[in-house]
Amino acid sequence: MPFNSETAKIAGQKGKRGPSKTLDPNIKEKMEILYEGVLDHLIMHQSELSMSDRVKLLQSLSNYLLPKTKSVRDEFTLDKLAKRGKNWFEEKGPDPTK
Repeated sequence: MPFNSETAKIAGQKGKRGPSKTLDPNIKEKMEILYEGVLDHLIMHQSELSMSDRVKLLQSLSNYLLPKTKSVRDEFTLDKLAKRGKNWFEEKGPDPTK
């Protein structure tokens, strides 16, 4: 039995997965309104937050606002690896992502 669009449709109907778990648009809108309300409250009452709460808030917001950086090997690390006798990094270069 070849696998084509007709047999794929039949196989999909026999699958044991349930319906997709998407949020109802109404719930999503309510969550957005709630989120905006909480942010407005934090902005208006930020002077009432303790210093540790401000740091936690800044830290969690920075995860969404600031870009993530990739690690790059510096000269110190390359020198240490060279002294250990490992030369595999010379073939790949100083960027560990390549």
